[in-house]
Amino acid sequence: MGKRTKIILGVIIVIVVAAIAIPMYMSKQYSTFRAEVIDHMGMLDTLELLTIRKIPTSAPNNEEEEVNIRDPQEIKEMLKLAKDIELRRVRKTDISERNSYYYEWRLLIKKEDRFTEGFGITFYNEHAVSIYSEYKTRDQLEDYEITNAFNFNEMERLFTNLKEGKE
Repeated sequence: MGKRTKIILGVIIVIVVAAIAIPMYMSKQYSTFRAEVIDHMGMLDTLELLTIRKIPTSAPNNEEEEVNIRDPQEIKEMLKLAKDIELRRVRKTDISERNSYYYEWRLLIKKEDRFTEGFGITFYNEHAVSIYSEYKTRDQLEDYEITNAFNFNEMERLFTNLKEGKE
């Protein structure tokens, strides 16, 4: 085999490897809230509890507000608020645009009446979220940038309504 043939064969191999590896790498960087949280619930799973905490960024912990939702239908309504969020995995959450508070959701799911699985979702602002997935064995906590429109004020409105018992 000549030197020119070896070079051409090497270039073709590099192109094929790049054509396979680059899309695989990119697909792991982009995701959705639905893929990270909602799709891990099966037909036989039961939504047990959603605890929503409003945590001030500058005040001590004793000023936290908390709402517990046990009704599966109400939990589904809250999850609908976030289901269409598009995410891009980042190494560190950018919370430079700080709000005076952030929201922490703790979602417990009863898996086929055998065991409970949980998620911790922290919404820092319109652009940053962290998701803790109890079911994963590694990379349980992932930081994401929200890449589409997300209305943080809508979350505030729903939280206030739940706190006051309107919904």
